[in-house]
Amino acid sequence: MEYKQVDDCFIVNNPKDLLSALNNKEDYIIIHEDYKEEFEKNTQLPLTEREEIAFQLGFRGWAGIWGGLFFHIINFFSKGSKQQKKIDSKIRKYHVKKLKENEILLYLRQSEY
Repeated sequence: MEYKQVDDCFIVNNPKDLLSALNNKEDYIIIHEDYKEEFEKNTQLPLTEREEIAFQLGFRGWAGIWGGLFFHIINFFSKGSKQQKKIDSKIRKYHVKKLKENEILLYLRQSEY
């Protein structure tokens, strides 16, 4: 997917906007330079496709079930704001791609199929 092909992106500059976009299940979300560093520092990013495939093969398909369960338990007991916990939980439905030095693209996993 190329950045130029995406016309209807939701541009995010703070955690409140990001949570709103994640709640609305926007297909494409761009995290702009003002919020990019904070996002990378505070957010638990989902596995890449290659990492996820290796993880699934290693556990014969059970990784998704057990991994999701453990993630929610760890996220519940972790330190951090309630808002950040919601972002960490909802961002797992997205793929992450670095566009430029100052932008990150999140795109919904379901929109690939």
